[in-house]
Amino acid sequence: MENNYGFLSTRFYRLMEWIWRFAYLNILWLTFTVLGLGVFGLFPATASAYSVIRKWLIKDPDTPMFSVFWSNYKAAFFGANGLGYCLIVMGYILYFNYNYLAVISGLEHTVILFFWYVTVTIYILLVLFLFPVYVHYQLKFFQYFKVAVLIAVANPLALVSMALALIIGSYLFRFIPGLIPFFSVSVLLWLIMWNAVHAFERIVRKKQRLANNEDSLIFRTRQLKEKISSATRSVND
Repeated sequence: MENNYGFLSTRFYRLMEWIWRFAYLNILWLTFTVLGLGVFGLFPATASAYSVIRKWLIKDPDTPMFSVFWSNYKAAFFGANGLGYCLIVMGYILYFNYNYLAVISGLEHTVILFFWYVTVTIYILLVLFLFPVYVHYQLKFFQYFKVAVLIAVANPLALVSMALALIIGSYLFRFIPGLIPFFSVSVLLWLIMWNAVHAFERIVRKKQRLANNEDSLIFRTRQLKEKISSATRSVND
């Protein structure tokens, strides 16, 4: 009988290695959040964690985690804080408007409620995609908001997958709260970034198809004719 111990031990080692990586990344996030006094460290630490995860997902898993995290923390300190505090201000405005809805009625309530729901939807898209876009693209400050929303809207399947993954992950940590200090942030950020990277890749493929006119009606008609001709020749043979 073939000995599978070597194969199993290798798989077990890789599993333990990835568990260690997620735990280490979580510790880095917590440490640098605290070093930034929380209010100044939270968003740069989050952007840095996304940068590490991005390297994992683009087939560079052996990247030196601390050096990547630290370099991105320094480089993204002001930019990430700017984006993060814009989200906080937007969230406060939404909360203020929500409280305002409780004291009005009639047509004014209906109109403001409609725009409130629209704004909340955009806000959720920004919360999910803003930092992944920030670590993946080099854009001007306010372009990050526009691009994050456009990518999210253009990839509804990524949004659904992201939402389901976050719900499942959140229930897992509620069921096993002992995992929270070691894996909560790193795993949840990985779930978001995994879906975001796939959305970015789909956009690249879409641009390539458009550049080659592969999405045009003429190209698709030609492809259909070629398939029909090929099928016809196969039947005749």
